[in-house]
Amino acid sequence: MKIIHTADWHLGDSFHGFDRTMEHEHFLRWLLEVISTEKPDALLVAGDVFDNANPSVQAEEMLYGFLATATSVHPGLRIIITAGNHDSGRRLQAPAELLRPMGVEIRGVVDHDAQGQPLTDKLIIPICPAGDRQIQAVVIAVPYLRTGDFEMKDSLSRSVRDFLQGIVTNVRRQYGKEMPVLLMAHLYAAGSEIAAAEHSERLVVGGEDCIDARGIDAGVDYVALGHIHKAQQVGGDDKMMFYAGSPMPMSFAEKGYSHGVNVITIGANGGAVVDRLEYKPLREIMSVPAKGAAPLGEVLNLLRALPKAKDDSAEWPYLEIRLKENELNPAAHNEIVGALEGRGVRLCRLVREVPESKVESRHRKMQSLDQLRNISPLDIAYDAYLTATGQEMSEEVAKRFKKAADMAKL
Repeated sequence: MKIIHTADWHLGDSFHGFDRTMEHEHFLRWLLEVISTEKPDALLVAGDVFDNANPSVQAEEMLYGFLATATSVHPGLRIIITAGNHDSGRRLQAPAELLRPMGVEIRGVVDHDAQGQPLTDKLIIPICPAGDRQIQAVVIAVPYLRTGDFEMKDSLSRSVRDFLQGIVTNVRRQYGKEMPVLLMAHLYAAGSEIAAAEHSERLVVGGEDCIDARGIDAGVDYVALGHIHKAQQVGGDDKMMFYAGSPMPMSFAEKGYSHGVNVITIGANGGAVVDRLEYKPLREIMSVPAKGAAPLGEVLNLLRALPKAKDDSAEWPYLEIRLKENELNPAAHNEIVGALEGRGVRLCRLVREVPESKVESRHRKMQSLDQLRNISPLDIAYDAYLTATGQEMSEEVAKRFKKAADMAKL
């Protein structure tokens, strides 16, 4: 059997205020071409179909339009979708009964019986090759797990592993040891590589949602993971646990990520061979300078060297500018905008890098309690902002803070 693994589409996402509909449509058209060429038996979408729990009508139309086209382009294709942490599981699952006759299965939540026990049999989906009624593999489709979905034991990792392995044991009991089994899950596996900043995956601070995934592949031919945006193999070269990654970068911290889908070929008696199909997003992301930050003069020279704008703005890359400055220059923004005139980029943000010595000097001013008593709330806000972002607070943000502080006095 041939199966395609993808995840983290984030339909409805915007990038620093820019609508990404054209980018998502570009990816879905590419995926339809892959389905037409590869003719897989199943497509696995491992969570975060939408970017938020209340997707727009346009985002939902993209999903359902894709499902209708994919199942008509390749009749007999099974599509299995699970909810991620960005999705509303119940909303995603709401049309499941209507979509099932098309060969689409959606698992948005873990259902429970009257006694509160999880109905894990509903997560087990047998699949057959197109045009065949004989079961050739079983997919365990587990949506993003939340407290109450499983029995909590001495640790979150052990609780999740025991929950997943309990389903695998049940599948083996029903279908035998030779049946190929694939496990879908949307989780943060320990040891996986993540971006150090700008966690668009919405990871829990402190790593409290991190799962020691060792052992969840026991008795399974392939583990299809979602949640982490960087495509990667987890647990070592001998482990069949993979993140498919997101089809496009979700933050500037994801610059340089590879995008695409995994194509899994399953043997008649199990065993998986994994191939990667690369996808080039419609728009790339870029930083000026490419690494680190630079003074204004150097930044302006780099911007003036950018290619002239073409008529089609659909492929203009997203741009961040990283400016190193000793003192805040109010005119810098205007000079940068002027340098970008006629250039084919979408300016997303200007990051101002303040020298470390400047951050330290502010901390030295706030060492004593007497000093703190004499510092205004706005000064404290300036320091907190500088410490958190490495940038000076803009006049606009300062005005908003002062307005909020004045209102709090009323």
